[in-house]
Amino acid sequence: MADVVIVGLGPAGIVAARVLADAGYTVTAVQPKPAPGERAPMAAPAPTLRTHADQRAVPQRTPPAGRDGVGGSKLLAAPQAYRLDDWSFRARTATLARGGVIPQGVDLVDWPIGPDDLAPWYDLIESATGVAPRPPTSWTDRMTIAAGALGWRPRAAPAAAAKDSSFLLRGRDIEVVDATATALVQGSTGAIAGVEIVDADGSARTIACGAAVVAASVIPTVRLLLLSGLTAGGRVGRWFMAHNAFVVHGDFPGIDLGRRSAGPASAVAVAEFEGEGMGARHGVVGGSILQAAMTGPWSDDRLRDVAEGLRPEITRGRDAAAWVRTHHSSIGTVWAQPDQLPRAGNAIDLDLSHRDATGRPVARLTFALADDDVRRADVLAGHAAEWLLAAGARGTWRPPLRPQPLGTHLYGGARMGRDPATSVVDGFGRFHGVPGLVVVGSSTFPTTGGRGPVETIEALSWRAASHLADALR
Repeated sequence: MADVVIVGLGPAGIVAARVLADAGYTVTAVQPKPAPGERAPMAAPAPTLRTHADQRAVPQRTPPAGRDGVGGSKLLAAPQAYRLDDWSFRARTATLARGGVIPQGVDLVDWPIGPDDLAPWYDLIESATGVAPRPPTSWTDRMTIAAGALGWRPRAAPAAAAKDSSFLLRGRDIEVVDATATALVQGSTGAIAGVEIVDADGSARTIACGAAVVAASVIPTVRLLLLSGLTAGGRVGRWFMAHNAFVVHGDFPGIDLGRRSAGPASAVAVAEFEGEGMGARHGVVGGSILQAAMTGPWSDDRLRDVAEGLRPEITRGRDAAAWVRTHHSSIGTVWAQPDQLPRAGNAIDLDLSHRDATGRPVARLTFALADDDVRRADVLAGHAAEWLLAAGARGTWRPPLRPQPLGTHLYGGARMGRDPATSVVDGFGRFHGVPGLVVVGSSTFPTTGGRGPVETIEALSWRAASHLADALR
């Protein structure tokens, strides 16, 4: 028997395992180890997808973006380490206070905690992972000067020392089991009593425990809760959100922007167009930081992506993909990852018509962009183009906006809140009405924010695991 079983050893699970092991508890972590570059077939089978609840969901060819194994999806991205902006914690209150209008169908809520509650935990994770800005480059210097000329306040992006945070587990006595969690088991009182798993060899068993921490990514977390019969009165799976990220490119003829000189964690960002700023300037609810990051060499697939939306007046009649291949060192890019507001209609449930190799239903995603998503992206894209032009770009272009429900920046499905009637977990990640069950990760976020989520995931996990450690004494 373990004191605590942790499901998933991505950034949230790594932090929780460290905190609980340091508190003296026996910790077993359940984390499948698939072949390199693949997802674990039982933990993350390809879901089905539809845009509206009255449609038949279509099976997807590939699983959601992400990575299984110790370290999780953090290993796939630049190790940028942003704190969530203050507006995102109080989005509903702040919007109504300025006389803003919440779009129809949006269930916008405040978090049950605020920036001050999370600040000590941000401090801990930043110290543990060595968060600091990367040195400037010629590209970030150029964009810093341009932002200042526009009257904006640029800042160097904060970044952890490395992508892989599994070093936080060194020296800790944690059992890591190569297996997939298939169900959470409740005892006679309703409290968590164990976690059912399927080992790598296909054998099934139950690990008895005093508490369980579900720290998987959003879709596997929601699916595991639903497969365990834990629906929170139909609220598990609701308010599913995504960062439907996009880019704006600029052409700087004859200038090598030096993108190969640093990795994508080297970036400069402006925050004028996050939630508070977007509301004041444009009356739009939600926004994003705009970020000019280093990109490194581009693959052939990336070159084709960059060519999307490229206008003939920039290429001067040449084939777009060939033009990008020739001029890629002179193309600068600004990223945005806009808020998506929570709607009950964007949701995750189980598709009883489609099952994984063990016969369990796969996740079904219902997801569509709304008019406010398009409006928000258009406003942000205009400012991104403004920034590039101020930096000397001859022209700008933007690939089409696409919904990204299978991306790596997913949120919701197990929303936190004070009221069990409108949320799934409380501010410490404790599942309402199920003692011993804690959920950590971006599935608990009530809002997305317009920044990368990893440091907030880690800080929330450190806070939740510390509270659980105290409760288990």
